[in-house]
Amino acid sequence: MADITAQDFSEKKKNAKNAASVAAPTAFARSLILQGLALFYRTPIKLFRPLRVDYLIVARAVMPDNKKFSFHSTSLGMLTHAVKQHGFIFIPRHILPPLVANSMIGAVLFTTYITVLSQFSGTSSFFETNYHNNSLPPPAFSVVFTSGAIAGAAQSLVAAPLDSLKVRFEVNDLLEGKHKSMFDFAKTTWKELGITSIYRGIGLTLLKDSLSCGLFFGVFEFVKQQCYNAFIKEMRDYRENSHSKRLQLVEPAFVLAAGGMAALSYHFVDYPLDKIRNIFLVEEAQSEYQREQKPRLYKDTWEQCKSSIRRTGLIRFLYGDFGATVIRAVPATSVGFLVFELMKRKFDRELYDDNI
Repeated sequence: MADITAQDFSEKKKNAKNAASVAAPTAFARSLILQGLALFYRTPIKLFRPLRVDYLIVARAVMPDNKKFSFHSTSLGMLTHAVKQHGFIFIPRHILPPLVANSMIGAVLFTTYITVLSQFSGTSSFFETNYHNNSLPPPAFSVVFTSGAIAGAAQSLVAAPLDSLKVRFEVNDLLEGKHKSMFDFAKTTWKELGITSIYRGIGLTLLKDSLSCGLFFGVFEFVKQQCYNAFIKEMRDYRENSHSKRLQLVEPAFVLAAGGMAALSYHFVDYPLDKIRNIFLVEEAQSEYQREQKPRLYKDTWEQCKSSIRRTGLIRFLYGDFGATVIRAVPATSVGFLVFELMKRKFDRELYDDNI
């Protein structure tokens, strides 16, 4: 009995390690690609940027004003210029903290999703997929949606402290030496706010992330597995030669398409709710010294939303500049999911070989 318990513990420990190994590179790849593509849609530098994590915000702020596209306007160009001006210490002070935070949020999202989905699917590990048994049915949309929603809620709890920073962040505070680094700014701000203020409005964040992440993973798995299986079922020629090079190209294409559609579904829900949540965060930041109660903050947020709707219209208020956001997000999400699938397959093979 002791040997069985020790073996089960060892297996669970290995599965948890594999889950984290898949999640971390996926989040990191998506972070780098998304930030790189954002350079093609640059906006004027503002003291407050409505982004969860932007690891280039300080590097972008120290760049000279140049509207023409050149090497200096790329990620590498901005980093090179910042290092020349401030030395290599600029990277650990202002680049690594937000980059690591962004990757950590993504890792929490994917690791929670992998763990919860494996429990709902009745397998000891998410990596025990239908790689060697194509007769296994894919998980139902409701199961994947629920797993994604739980993962989104877990992500919210980790991301909420970062959200409390973004509306209080001023680039000039770092450039003028008020804070030595991004980490120093975060530590000082969180100490001043306290745990209660950090998690103010968490209900809005939980609603936004749960719904959007549920659709995110649900649509991805539906297109990747059920639509892919239906396509293969119709294409009899592919089924007869399941190891053909053409079939090997079809599945990655479905993964990329699934990632793109997942990003579109995610932002369709996340984009308008995020606008409303940002209004709440700004109201909360402006009234933090007055210690207003949450009902009052929600009322002020609603009044701000109504004022914006009267000024711009409902659709423009909810989905203004939605197209540019989707264009930036789709390639990054598609490639991120492709990395996710490749890493998952790698560990799937390892588990299969270990059981032989």
